[in-house]
Amino acid sequence: MDRAENVLYEEFYETFEIVHKTENGIFTMPPHTHNAVEIYLNLTDVPNILLGSNVIPFPKNTLLLIPAYCIHKVIAPESLNYERYILTIHTAWLEHTIGKDFDEKYAYFKDAQNPLVFHVKEEDAKELMNQLSSLIQCNNSDKFKKLQIFFSVLSGIHRMINSNLRTAAEYQNEPAQGTAGLVSAMMNYINTHLRENITVGDVADSLFLNHDYAARIFKKYVNTTVKQFTVLQRVTKAKQLLQERHSVTETQNLLGFNSYEHFFKTFKKVTGMTPKEYRQCYRK
Repeated sequence: MDRAENVLYEEFYETFEIVHKTENGIFTMPPHTHNAVEIYLNLTDVPNILLGSNVIPFPKNTLLLIPAYCIHKVIAPESLNYERYILTIHTAWLEHTIGKDFDEKYAYFKDAQNPLVFHVKEEDAKELMNQLSSLIQCNNSDKFKKLQIFFSVLSGIHRMINSNLRTAAEYQNEPAQGTAGLVSAMMNYINTHLRENITVGDVADSLFLNHDYAARIFKKYVNTTVKQFTVLQRVTKAKQLLQERHSVTETQNLLGFNSYEHFFKTFKKVTGMTPKEYRQCYRK
């Protein structure tokens, strides 16, 4: 069970978390998703990042906004010294705080199908770094100051998003090249056929690829198998549907699980919770 799901069982004592990390050897982590918004400020040239159904370049001074339920994974050699700031925000708290404008003006916080990726100017990156550093250093006892810096960060990011929306859209839609492009096409096929019993052969045949070659490049880039990735996508979509108040039976049928037992076992294995428990947490 991930950290965001644990929060569901507790009071909303934690509204956001900010960290600054520089480390090696994190790139064997499989693709994953969170029940919270993640904002990355990338400070290292990274070959690629898997984001949703795309493999795209991830250069230095790239700002990345990952909505809840958007699958992602950094793709880089383990020897890379990877530096970044990560601001994680409790989505339900943010939506409640912003109120009625959330779905209209700030919809990008929860649009899992359209994560935002765009390059920021050097001076903007430095200003954002300073703000994030101040947020880390802020004493927890001074809640007002901490929230003031936090909303100042979000306000700056919102301005950057509005001024770079076209750039962000073009960057996000730019097709990956070479092997990364093939892997992106494979993931898009999986997402389009989530209701079906997909095999690596089905995915390979859709792109006229050798089955072994398709399995090998998918594993290399995504660090998991086609089958495991498909399960992750289906469970991620199920979590969204359950949070949106769909019943367990409706969710099972919408995602093509052939029985409740199959849905129950698959969901619990990935999340640590049953579908009913997960839905009840959000109803509370």
